[in-house]
Amino acid sequence: MEIVEVEWFDAQASVETLSIEEIKDNLKPKLSKSVGYLIVNNKEYVVLGFLDFGDGWIKHHQVIPK
Repeated sequence: MEIVEVEWFDAQASVETLSIEEIKDNLKPKLSKSVGYLIVNNKEYVVLGFLDFGDGWIKHHQVIPK
C-alpha cells in the first residue's frame, strides 16, 4: 500500500464563552495533516490506515471528507 500525507481542515467546537467579535476575528478552521496507508481515495472522501498487520487487516483508520 502507498503511504500518503493528506491535508484537511478540522472542525472546531467549544463551550468557552467568547464575544461575537472574538469569534469573528480569531476563529478559523485548523489545517491538519494525517500520514498513513491510502485505503480509499474517491471524490467524496479519503480513508487512511495506520496499523497494517500485512494480512488484509487494519487496526486503526481515519475517514477524511473532501
